[in-house]
Amino acid sequence: MRTRPAPSIPDVLPELRPGRHRRPEQGGCLMEWTSVLAGERWSDHPTCTHPLLSHLARVVNDLVDDGGRAGLTRLVPDLVGTTSDDPAWALEIADVAARHALRVARADDVRVLAVALITVDRLLEPFDGRPSEMRRRTTVDALAAVPEEAAWAERFTAKMGTPRRIRGLPRGVVDVSLAAVAVGRRPDADLVAMLVDAVSTCRALLPRRDDAAVPAGRELADAKAG
Repeated sequence: MRTRPAPSIPDVLPELRPGRHRRPEQGGCLMEWTSVLAGERWSDHPTCTHPLLSHLARVVNDLVDDGGRAGLTRLVPDLVGTTSDDPAWALEIADVAARHALRVARADDVRVLAVALITVDRLLEPFDGRPSEMRRRTTVDALAAVPEEAAWAERFTAKMGTPRRIRGLPRGVVDVSLAAVAVGRRPDADLVAMLVDAVSTCRALLPRRDDAAVPAGRELADAKAG
C-alpha cells in the first residue's frame, strides 16, 4: 500500500495575521491557511478540521503576538483532515483545554475549571468504557495540583449531577479555558501549548474514525478520585 505524503506548506501562502480576511492578499489566519492547504475554498471555517478544534485555533491565532503566531504555521499540515463526527472529539478537546488552563489559572478561576474538568471527565466515561466514577489519570494529576479546589469541585459536581445534554458544553469549557490562560503570566506560550496538545490529541483519535473495531487507547486512573 502507498502512504499518502503529509501536506507541506507552500511558499505562496499569505502572511499569518489575526482576524478574518476576505482575500489572501489581506493576509490569512491559521484556519484560512489550512483551507488553502486542504484544497478548499478560502475560509476560516474549513470542513477539513473539527469545528471546535478550528474554533480553538482561530482564538489562539488572534490572541497571541506576532512571534507566537508565526510559530503556528507548523500546525497547518496537522489541521488538515483532523475531523470526525464522533461526539467524543469535542469532549476530548475540552478536556485538553481545561487541563492546560488549570495549570496556569488565577485563584479566581480554579474552581470553575476544576468543575469543568470533572464534568468533561464524567461525560467521557461511556466513550472510554471506564467504570462509573473512575477518573482518567490525566484528570487525577491535574486535580492533584489544586487539592482544596478539587475537593470543592467534587462535592459541587456530585450535587449537580452529570449533564444530560452535551451539546454546547465543550465549546463553553474551551472558551472559559482560553479566557483563563489569556490573563496568565505566559499567555502566548501557554495558549500555543494548549493548541498543540489539542491538535496532537485529535490526530491520535483518527484511527477511531477509520477502524471502529479497534478500541481507542485511553489512560485510566488507577484509583477513584474523591
